[in-house]
Amino acid sequence: LLARVKALLRRRQPKGGRILRFSDLSLNTTTREVKRGNESIELTAQEFDLLELFLRHPRQVLRRDSIYERVWGYDFSGESNVIEVYVRYLRSKLEASGRP
Repeated sequence: LLARVKALLRRRQPKGGRILRFSDLSLNTTTREVKRGNESIELTAQEFDLLELFLRHPRQVLRRDSIYERVWGYDFSGESNVIEVYVRYLRSKLEASGRP
């Protein structure tokens, strides 16, 4: 429960929002909209949170347990390929809207 509360507090955004950018990709943290160039991209909540995490930490290696906690809101112990699956979903949606 404590991990979930911490995750919710981290996700809480100040009024006015913030736009994160990387190349031609933009992510609005308030409206939860993602665009590549001028094209909108529909993402699930987990896909959005994962992309936001990557955009907040560009070109950094993130630990699996940190990704689980920040995106799924719990301390995950055990083997799972859920991160790889969601990264594949993101790549598929981002590549469908433009270059890789």
